[in-house]
Amino acid sequence: MKFQDLGRGARIELANMAKQLGMKYIGYNPAAQQVSLEYKGKGMTYHVDELVAAYQQSNPTS
Repeated sequence: MKFQDLGRGARIELANMAKQLGMKYIGYNPAAQQVSLEYKGKGMTYHVDELVAAYQQSNPTS
């Protein structure tokens, strides 16, 4: 899946997903399709597909 960067709205959605997973959103790299997050004080980088899959597993009704 190629996540298209649609500006601020898409970044807000990524931040909301991260928050529901207990992480803090740092940023998004559209060229590499990676999302930077902070969890328990450590920075991590995930591919967008991994973040979306984790979010869908934690919220099966969505």
